[in-house]
Amino acid sequence: MKTICFNILNGAATHLPGLHQLSDAGVGQNLMHLTPTRDTELITCGQSKTPLPGIRLSGDGLLSNHGVSPAVLTRGLLRMFYKAGYQIEFNSFNFNVPLPQVEQQAWLTVNQHFGGINSDTNNLVNKYLLPTLTSQAERGCFSILAECGVGGTTFSTLWLRLLTGLRLSPAGSTQDKKKLAVKSKILNQLEQTYRHDNHKFELGKLLADTQFHDEIQLAICTLVHQWPSHLPLPNFAGGMMFVAPLLAARHANTLNQAVNISTTRWVLHGDGLHVLNHLSDDDIINANTTNFNYSSLNCLNVYEQGQVVEGCGLGGCLVLAEELGWSEQNIIESLEQAVHCHLNHFLDENFSLEENVA
Repeated sequence: MKTICFNILNGAATHLPGLHQLSDAGVGQNLMHLTPTRDTELITCGQSKTPLPGIRLSGDGLLSNHGVSPAVLTRGLLRMFYKAGYQIEFNSFNFNVPLPQVEQQAWLTVNQHFGGINSDTNNLVNKYLLPTLTSQAERGCFSILAECGVGGTTFSTLWLRLLTGLRLSPAGSTQDKKKLAVKSKILNQLEQTYRHDNHKFELGKLLADTQFHDEIQLAICTLVHQWPSHLPLPNFAGGMMFVAPLLAARHANTLNQAVNISTTRWVLHGDGLHVLNHLSDDDIINANTTNFNYSSLNCLNVYEQGQVVEGCGLGGCLVLAEELGWSEQNIIESLEQAVHCHLNHFLDENFSLEENVA
């Protein structure tokens, strides 16, 4: 029986000023670091378990942009694989964010979570991430490496500006003009600070100063530098959050083999396409073809409007589903089923709240 291994790097750039003003992927000030943890719980358990201090959530289960979290859709696709007979292994690596509160799940052959608050990045990579991924490569599994990095696209854009010379816009999980303005200001300040003392891109200097990187970038650079040359790298399921450190590692001559990157086609709109031209001809970039407009659900349609573009390995799971032969109709049906299950939790919760008030 073929095994699909889903691995996710969780992190939050909490050292960025006003992180809650930069991203739609969170619920507010001093709570953004809980988003990756809660998303992992959502994928594995179907519900977020980690509480939000001082907040009693009630709502419809949708994001502020009226979309549904990519975590919901990733869960739907992984469940689709499981129902088709694939064994599913799930591993999360938590870089200074809380460990997910999870219970054993019958549909997950492996359900492991490493790291947590105050975790050391190098130790987490060397002791857990590298051995886990190399084991998957040796066993010939479908190995997906995803990320949920709140605020990380600020640093990815910084790195890509320095690497390519392109005046890239501050991409990320928001189209909100106010948030983009704040992110643009912070990005410009970071770039000016770096260029004041450095005339060119130097990976060592960027990784030596925490103001210029997040922990996921450090983890990727460390991983590929130590990766055994005789084994294939995992499939990197993400957009610019992975492209930036991979390009940086190649620039520093610490990445010498081709990479396989799977993302959503929405990531490739605009600046994303120009950045990918800087990859090697041997690198493989795959994007999904499934059109979310074929769904009757508005929370899926907004993906086609650029309101939500990526996250939690959604692109990698979509590409894998298409490569394994699922039709667009079947993929949409699985996504819709996952959405309905997710929204029903909120209907039940709101009904219970109404009963309590009555």
